[in-house]
Amino acid sequence: MTRPGVVRGRELPRKTLHFSTAAIPVALWLGAPQRHVAAMLVALFGVACIVEFARRRSATLASHFNSTVGVMLRPHEAANGITGATWLLATFAITCLAAPLEAAIAATWAGAVGDGMATVAGRAWRRRHSGSGKTLAGSVVCAFAAAIGAWWLAAFTWPVAVGIGVIAATVERPDVALDDNVRVTGAVALAAAALLALLRA
Repeated sequence: MTRPGVVRGRELPRKTLHFSTAAIPVALWLGAPQRHVAAMLVALFGVACIVEFARRRSATLASHFNSTVGVMLRPHEAANGITGATWLLATFAITCLAAPLEAAIAATWAGAVGDGMATVAGRAWRRRHSGSGKTLAGSVVCAFAAAIGAWWLAAFTWPVAVGIGVIAATVERPDVALDDNVRVTGAVALAAAALLALLRA
């Protein structure tokens, strides 16, 4: 059983790193060329894949990896699972390569901020009410945060942005094996791209 102090010590640097990826949608919003952002993400994903492979092949590298960033890993990641950071880079890279600009902004914001805020709000609610699992509070915060990004950064109308927020919260909520980063970013990217196609038809 993981001790609460260990969880708190792990989640602070983990969430700091997670929220820092909001720089991706903000950079796109500020006018950074999407192809350049996508190329950077692909390169970072390549590095992450090399690290994932190396820590499985070398006990020395695995030990160094665990001593430097192991504090941020959840149990399934530390036990030779793929890290959330790797999943996030993969999904962000694919999104920026394949999605229209507005969809890429909305999706990466939802993955960086919407999913991150869901975890923060959910953990705060569980600590106060002694609960477990996904919470309604986390889902509501996720929906609101994702909607704000879709409206403010991606310039979707407010009703469409709210719909995008609801999609983000809906796919984030199930407690299943598929990484939240993949589910939220991927679902919002697909939904936003489909909505753009309909709006522009």
